Formats: sequence, C-alpha cells, structure tokens
Amino acid sequence: MQELRRFQRDASMLHAAAIIVTSGLVLFLQQGRIVTGIVAGGLLGMANLSWMVGTASRLARAGAGPRAHTLTGFIRFLAVGALLGGLLVVGRVHPVGAVIGYGLFPITAAVAGWRAMTPYRAAPS
Repeated sequence: MQELRRFQRDASMLHAAAIIVTSGLVLFLQQGRIVTGIVAGGLLGMANLSWMVGTASRLARAGAGPRAHTLTGFIRFLAVGALLGGLLVVGRVHPVGAVIGYGLFPITAAVAGWRAMTPYRAAPS
C-alpha cells in the first residue's frame, strides 16, 4: 500500500510542476485564454489519479481479482469522460487547454512509475 501512496505523491508533484511549466509556456506565447483549460484539465487529471490510487488500495486490501479492477477502471473511465465533457460544456474552459491539461496526467504518471521502478544509482566517483 505504501508504494501506491508514494507513487501518488510523486506523480502529483510531477503533474503540478508540468501544469505550471505548461501554463507558463502558454503565457509566454501570449495565449492566456488556454491557461484556464490547462489548469482545469490538470486538476481533473489529479482527481483521476487520486481516485485510481484509492480504488486500487481498497481493492488490494480486499483481495479483489482482476475483474473487479477492470470494472472499477471502466467506471472511472466513463465518469472522468463525463466530467471532462461537463467541464467543457458547463465550465466553458478552452477545449484545447483542457485536453492538454488532462493529457499531462498519463505522461506524468508514466514518468513517476518509471522512476519508482528504477533503483537509485549513485554516480561513480
């Protein structure tokens, strides 16, 4: 369980940094209207990460099989899709920015997972 929470912490930190850097780059390019979409999509990605880790932790404690993981993943996928659609329609955020912000989620999660799987090696002196 501890590994999942460590992964969540690392991925959240990377995700927040990616949102800030991407928003700064977009502001530098004078496309400020996209920033709200990046932040909104990024926060949705963080919520998805938290939901994913929480569900995986509960299912692991319960000893659930792969079907339970698949079913909860499918439900989460549908719910996040509906939330992203609602964000675009009701929230009136920039659609490209929302896709960019949410698209940072799988990238930062993959980087955090890769870093967790790679053992630390000190540089030779």
